[in-house]
Amino acid sequence: MSPSSDDRMMELRQLFFESAQELLQSLNEQALVLEKNPGDAEVVRSIRRIVHTLKGDAAACGYREFSELAHELEDALAAEHTASPEALSEIAFTAADTFTDFVTAHQRKRKLPAAEPLRRMIQKLTQPVKGKRKSGRKAAAPPAAQTAWTEYERLAIQHSLHQGRQVYHVTAEVDPQCAMPIAARQLVHNALSALGEILAARPELGAPQPAKQAELVVASEKSSEQIQAKCLIPTIVSRVKIEEIKGRRAKPGTAVAPTEESVASWEEKAVPAISEEATAEPSKPQVAMPENILRVDAERIDNVLNLVGELIIGKSMLQQALLELTRHHPKDSLRGRLADAMAFQARVLNDLQRSVMKIRMVPVEQLFRRFPRIVRDVARQCNKEVELAISGENTDLDKGILDAIAEPLTHLVRNAISHGIESAEERRSLGKPAQGTIRLDAYHQGNHVVVQVSDDGRGIDAQKVKTKALEQGLLSADEASRLSENEILDFVFRPGFSTAEEITAIAGRGVGLDVVQSVMHRLKGKVDIETRSGLGTRFRLEVPLTLAIIKALLFRVEHHLYALPLNAVVEIARTHESDLHQVGNYEVLQLRGQVLSLVRLGARKAAPAGARSPKVFVLVITVGDRKFGLIVDALEGEEELVIKALDDQAAPTELVSGASILGDGRVVLILNVAAVIERFLKTRISDAGAVISGLLLSHADRARIEQAKGAHA
Repeated sequence: MSPSSDDRMMELRQLFFESAQELLQSLNEQALVLEKNPGDAEVVRSIRRIVHTLKGDAAACGYREFSELAHELEDALAAEHTASPEALSEIAFTAADTFTDFVTAHQRKRKLPAAEPLRRMIQKLTQPVKGKRKSGRKAAAPPAAQTAWTEYERLAIQHSLHQGRQVYHVTAEVDPQCAMPIAARQLVHNALSALGEILAARPELGAPQPAKQAELVVASEKSSEQIQAKCLIPTIVSRVKIEEIKGRRAKPGTAVAPTEESVASWEEKAVPAISEEATAEPSKPQVAMPENILRVDAERIDNVLNLVGELIIGKSMLQQALLELTRHHPKDSLRGRLADAMAFQARVLNDLQRSVMKIRMVPVEQLFRRFPRIVRDVARQCNKEVELAISGENTDLDKGILDAIAEPLTHLVRNAISHGIESAEERRSLGKPAQGTIRLDAYHQGNHVVVQVSDDGRGIDAQKVKTKALEQGLLSADEASRLSENEILDFVFRPGFSTAEEITAIAGRGVGLDVVQSVMHRLKGKVDIETRSGLGTRFRLEVPLTLAIIKALLFRVEHHLYALPLNAVVEIARTHESDLHQVGNYEVLQLRGQVLSLVRLGARKAAPAGARSPKVFVLVITVGDRKFGLIVDALEGEEELVIKALDDQAAPTELVSGASILGDGRVVLILNVAAVIERFLKTRISDAGAVISGLLLSHADRARIEQAKGAHA
């Protein structure tokens, strides 16, 4: 095989992996519909069409085992059987899981999984029909074999229908006494040729073997009575059966290209009606519109976004150069022209940035689609009745963030079913409907997207959480007495923490909600809990629209430059060290009648002898439902930063979420606000003047990061 054909096969397989994911998701959705509507023949046909497409695509890519297994399932779904509707939906679910494993194995070039469970279900599907014939009653006659038209013939049939022509399926039975059966087929063919265009014929014209009947598909303007009269040739044809292929046809003069689905549906003898748009303007022949959707690898978009980020850094460098030019040559005539050119460049660059960001935006519906199946499976394992309600699925979110929150959402949904929703008997005793409800919702809020997972179950018992935390030594009795309910509920995010009385395959090991917290920290987002005993719980995940470019506030701590997202800052206050007070283990500031807990990022400044205490800046931020103040030494202003991710070796702390390069070449570290506050709450130091352990990077760490970023630049 030549290198070019290898490349074509690789491209074909990549397209298969992409399309297979969508087909398998559709298979899961149709299986769920079939489970709720047992015996729906249209849903079974839809499942069979999906399997048919998977079979063909897998065969085209050379995945023989995949294609053969799909072929077996397709034949089983098409065959006559007496299996229960529940069995059909179970087969569809098992097929979706098995085919997903096949796709993953082929994609990662691993050993194919065992397919015997699905094959046993396929074999069992057709066994009742065979067993029925062994009884004393007379078995029903097997259905007549359906004619296998070729792909070309089916396309010709579809094309004729879409052109507005009448299409008939003609079956002419040859007279048993006819001495020339092969010539009889030729005579029928000649008779129909005079009435219209023959689109398909079985047996094919010229076939040497005799046959009891001839099947033809003809496009003709004649009526079925005229066709029947023409085909009833004395002593040659004994009976003629004519079936018009139904379906709303386009008006004469219009044309619509047949789709893959419409071609497949001809096998079911149910040609779909074409759209109203196809018949809107009969005077103008319509042609098939080219598909305006282009599949692009996410890595290519990331590369473009990185280049846009470098352009923004270049813009900052030019602005810095313009400031220096203005300072040294304030009357230079070129300064104004250069400023105008840079302003124009900035506008174009901003438009380019927004356009690229929109490319990365996808609806959360892509993520929400997988949860009906998850809810169904987990509810069955827990022996509970649970319904899933989804809203806000059209909310757009960055593709990278959408992929990142998939695992946290899965943990929350599984926990809601296993811990939150009560059993049907318990719900009835409480006056609730036997079926519990889990809701997934998403909506925009400023520059963030909020994703909520809520249930109408038993809620979280804060007292039980406190007791477990005391038993596990996570806090002392003195600390427990001072914690608010929200602070107590935050313990459910601790690694290894669980309130489950027993360990099951779904919950009880204390690994799950800590994943939610860690992912939110990594995404510079936050998670809140709202719960009411007996009424349910709501987890609220707030994530930024994008992680690539942010507006940031720059500040200094001990001569080091840091930044944090501007939308995380509620307000900025300026005060003196003497205005800060010590209350217990915390420093606080009374700000407009409210006591604000303070987080000191650096060391306390000592005032010179006889001078007033030095000034400090307090950045007021909100984490959950609480406000905190970050004490910093000086402010540097606002800046649009391009976030560069840092690996664990470059930044060995979760307190820094990334870095950026300023226009003058300086490296600025971006603080992870949620992680900073969590570290502060865990530290509990008694000396307010000391630096919180590990909060600031050492000089060696900072030098290593600047070296790494300098090499990147």
